[in-house]
Amino acid sequence: MTSPAPVFEVSAEDFQSSVVQASLETPILLDFWADWCGPCRTLAPLLERLAEDYGGGFRVGKVDIEREQELAAAFQVQSIPFCVLIAGGRPVDAFSGALPESEIRAFLERAGVQPGSGGGESDQPTPVDPDSPAERLRAGLAAAMRGDPGAARERLEGIGEEEPEHSRAARVLDGLAIWEELPRAGESPGAAEARQHLGDGVEALKGGDLDGAVERLLDSMAAEKSFGGGLARRAAVLAFELMALEPGGDERAGAYRRRMATLLF
Repeated sequence: MTSPAPVFEVSAEDFQSSVVQASLETPILLDFWADWCGPCRTLAPLLERLAEDYGGGFRVGKVDIEREQELAAAFQVQSIPFCVLIAGGRPVDAFSGALPESEIRAFLERAGVQPGSGGGESDQPTPVDPDSPAERLRAGLAAAMRGDPGAARERLEGIGEEEPEHSRAARVLDGLAIWEELPRAGESPGAAEARQHLGDGVEALKGGDLDGAVERLLDSMAAEKSFGGGLARRAAVLAFELMALEPGGDERAGAYRRRMATLLF
């Protein structure tokens, strides 16, 4: 099996697959650059060499800020070169400027990035244990993202309570209840409106429109927060977990969480 290229171009169109999903397997160091940036030209060959030296331990995703202004805005790039490490589907650390090799290696070490088995002697990727908690969580999130609750449950239910991934897996599992039949509206005030908004939110979530889904789910909570045993809140928490896999997702989810808190308390 051919290993992925250690350095590759990133665009907004393929960001979800080439960066977010790929980072669930291998950390991606996004390098925001431009042709007119002198320090960028100094940093680029160093990053390329380090990616080769690490033998698959991480990959470099090149983002040309002139062509990919949407991504530059999403990551709030103020100056370049600017590098963001994406691991497990979310940003974990960043640095700016053309740092020397020793500082970049220290940066990678702090983030837990280790050289892969490629190390200059073999092009085989580091073996991944499909039953490890981290891999189960990765696969479960990916299944939820593509709208496959059965596969998501199969992977997430195998994560033990003693594992650090358990709490996140439990939140996702709880939210997967939205794929079941919606409860009847009943006779309580606001129930019909809550059910309508909940249904719209579920459809948006299944279609991958996370922001649209959360907006409708918040509308459902505003109409009747306890409808269906708090199903709208549980679905919103699932959306927040999936949103964290997207650029700027943690910040968006944080804003939505604050809005949700005002409705629930």
